[in-house]
Amino acid sequence: MKNNITKFLTGLLVLVFLTIPQFSYADWSIGVGVGDHYDHHYYGWHDHPHYGLHMHFLPDGYFTVWVGGIRYYYYDGLYYSYVGDGDYVLVSPPAGAIVNTIPTDFQPVIVNGMTYYVNDGVYYVYTPHGYQVVGQPTAQPVTTVVAAPAAVEVQDSFTVNVPNNSNGYSAVLIKRSGNGYVGPQGEFYPEFPKIAQLKVMYGK
Repeated sequence: MKNNITKFLTGLLVLVFLTIPQFSYADWSIGVGVGDHYDHHYYGWHDHPHYGLHMHFLPDGYFTVWVGGIRYYYYDGLYYSYVGDGDYVLVSPPAGAIVNTIPTDFQPVIVNGMTYYVNDGVYYVYTPHGYQVVGQPTAQPVTTVVAAPAAVEVQDSFTVNVPNNSNGYSAVLIKRSGNGYVGPQGEFYPEFPKIAQLKVMYGK
C-alpha cells in the first residue's frame, strides 16, 4: 500500500513539472490575481515597458482612450489594446492620445520655448483637455546677429534642455558648424543631436 502511494505521488510530481513549461509568462504571472501589486512597477516595467506583452485582464483603475477611432486602455503611463479572445497586449503610446494624469516621476523638458513632460521616453504636452502624447520634438536653430566693426556675422545656435540626474535639466548650447553641429565640449554631430545623445554627455 505504501509503495502504491509513493508511486502515485511521484507520478503526480512528474506531471506537474511537465505541465509548468506550457504556461506563458502572462498565464502564471499576470493571468492570476496579485492584488495591489498588479502594476508595472511590480513587474519592473517602469524603465523598459515590455511592448507586445499579452495579458488576460487589465489592471484596476484603467480608463478608455480613443485615438483615430481606435480604442485603447490606459493605466499609469501604459497603454493596452484588445486583440480578442479575452486577450490584451501592451502597446507603445499612440500619438494624439489625451489622458488626465501621467506618472509623477515625469521630467519637464523645454525645447524651442515649449515645455514637454517626458516619462519613459514618451513626450507629452499639456492641453486644456489633459496631457497629450506627441512625438519627440526637434530643436529649431535660433539665428543671432552679432555686430562687428567691419561686418555683420550671422551665427546659428540653439539651446536644448537635457534632463539630468538631479531631477532637473541642463541647458546645452549647440552650434551649427559646416554641414553638422558642435556641442559645448567640441564634439561634432553630422546631424542635429537627439536628446538621448546629449543626455549621455550632459545628463549627469
